[in-house]
Amino acid sequence: MKFCDILWLILIVAVLFCFTGCNGKKVEKFFAGESFPDQIVKNFMMDKYELETRKWSFFAVRGDVYEKRKIINTKNIKINFFENNGKTGSIVSADKAIIKTDTGEISAEGNVIIFSLLKNTTIFTETLNYNEKSGKVSSDSFIRQEKPDATITGVGFDADSDLSNITILKDVKVVKK
Repeated sequence: MKFCDILWLILIVAVLFCFTGCNGKKVEKFFAGESFPDQIVKNFMMDKYELETRKWSFFAVRGDVYEKRKIINTKNIKINFFENNGKTGSIVSADKAIIKTDTGEISAEGNVIIFSLLKNTTIFTETLNYNEKSGKVSSDSFIRQEKPDATITGVGFDADSDLSNITILKDVKVVKK
């Protein structure tokens, strides 16, 4: 083989490598301000107790722990809120959530569903915030509340974590079944 043939062969291989390596996928850039999580936990679980009383149980398919920022980014979540008797009062599911480890506050987002076993009611929304100090859940997003006898829609709500004492903030519409 001549030297010229070897150069052509290398050039052809390099061109083929470039075309097969560029498959149209966007390459994500890493910026200097971003940081990697300190831990990545699959099947992440966390329980919150107040003395001997279990307040809530949190499960996520994945949890990215950022110790310095005191947050945990989670994906595909489920939260069980417990009553004082230890029984589940309500269940929340969502696409993702952020837990603030210093305050215990939780912000869920994406296809949020909260179902109250005690009140037999379900709320559908895009965002949900849980305040650890007050034990209340809230949202500023559009909501749909499904009850056995009615469907209620509006924008924003505040309630206890078991969906008792619900207050829909504005644009309330009720459709009786």
